[in-house]
Amino acid sequence: MKKVLLAIGNTEFSKILKNHIDRHSNSFLLCDQEVMHHRYLEEMIEVNEPNIIIVHDYYLPTDVNTTEEREYEWLNFALELRKKYEDTIRLVFLCERDKRDPFLHNLISNNVLDIINDNSIDIEGLIEQLKDIPRFSRVSKFVHNSKQALYEDISETVEAEEVEDTSSTPVPTQKEEQRKESTHKKRDRPVVQKVVEKKVVNKQVVKRDVSINLQQQVNKVVGVPVEKKIVLIGSPFKRSGCTFISHLLARELAKMNVSSTYIESPYEAPYTYDRFFGHEFTKNYKSKFYQYIKTLDIGEELDFDWTHDDIQMVALNPTDEPTYSKDSLPFEVFMKVLMSTSSTVTIVDVGNQWENEVFQDIYDIASNVYIVMEPDISNIQMLQDPNSSFQTFCNKIMKDKKTKVIGNRFEEGLMKNDLINEVFVNKLLTYLEVFPSKEVFDCQMDGGFLNDHPKYQEGIHRSLKPILNELLPQEFIKKLSKQKGLLRGIFNKSITISKD
Repeated sequence: MKKVLLAIGNTEFSKILKNHIDRHSNSFLLCDQEVMHHRYLEEMIEVNEPNIIIVHDYYLPTDVNTTEEREYEWLNFALELRKKYEDTIRLVFLCERDKRDPFLHNLISNNVLDIINDNSIDIEGLIEQLKDIPRFSRVSKFVHNSKQALYEDISETVEAEEVEDTSSTPVPTQKEEQRKESTHKKRDRPVVQKVVEKKVVNKQVVKRDVSINLQQQVNKVVGVPVEKKIVLIGSPFKRSGCTFISHLLARELAKMNVSSTYIESPYEAPYTYDRFFGHEFTKNYKSKFYQYIKTLDIGEELDFDWTHDDIQMVALNPTDEPTYSKDSLPFEVFMKVLMSTSSTVTIVDVGNQWENEVFQDIYDIASNVYIVMEPDISNIQMLQDPNSSFQTFCNKIMKDKKTKVIGNRFEEGLMKNDLINEVFVNKLLTYLEVFPSKEVFDCQMDGGFLNDHPKYQEGIHRSLKPILNELLPQEFIKKLSKQKGLLRGIFNKSITISKD
């Protein structure tokens, strides 16, 4: 039985690893505690006495700032681990680097023989590897001529530091110059970790378990812990109102002081930037998709951040940015954009692009999914027909517990309709009524949200409340209601002034 200590630094990714390792309880025992910061590594090793440590190059937080310092920190850790424990502790290093990166060569020289260097990890394959002994043959592809190494041997560096005169000014060596040049060329961008689990059912089907870098998995709002959420909103059909509802939900959350991000589909014609007059509030704006997909020119001043009415907006600039294809903007880039947000709730507007494989992969990590449907009998029949090939992915996810239906342009009577209830059994969560077209148009003319309109804000909040109840803890909602009630009571008090 081998004892495994996780030092990943990402709760979602760790959860995936734990689930797979638990399936092999005859071979592995997971430590109860997990390392969440580099500074606690040594202490946790002493306390837990593991046989295997699984670390992540990028996710595990650290106190150092530069790539060079972080690499030195890892190499020094590997060296100290070998010096103190010899070969009794096995270090597994997860990363995504160029296979010619000299840093990997230096890891191997410090006896790290389990390097998983890929943006896709076959976890079952990794577990089978850990059941076997460490083998140099698995990492030999990372070994290159030692002259290419970025660093001198770590042990030599440590000895040099001990005898160095601290009052003298260090003179850069040729290797240090090479290191600076190489580091300068690297871009410190988020690394996407994509985990692959392969299952065979008649034919080979690939199901992806994906981790996402959420630096803090729980935020505190009004003193109440609120778990982060990734929400997908879409429809099987065009112009069904999923963008309209996504905007309303993001604004409603912002009004409750819950940080929210709205991400528009980059695979469809842009809408949101013009809808909210983005050109008036931004300068040289391009979306975060552009930031992570393009090689930016040195000196090019671009703004990738846009906040509108307390909502972080990620939307294409229709003037300067093309609509992307799934080939030009793959899953990995979309994940980097997701990882760049620190909001409590991130809303991804799928549109009607459910057959896009990128959104299907993101579905696997989404916490809540909402399908927007209109009361159109032909569309409902087309979606429910078992012989129809239309929107097969939508048919599949309708069966999942995390998927619910939102009725758009519904009326209360439709919620009791026998056909509607039969088709969407226990799935129809809430509905939004039909709003006067003039009021909606006037709202668009002002670049505002309909739920800020005094006439509609209460009704829209009531319609969105079932969704808010799924996304936010009841303790938070109750506490917020009490605060609003207290303020309402204060401002509604009548004051009488009497003359003496």
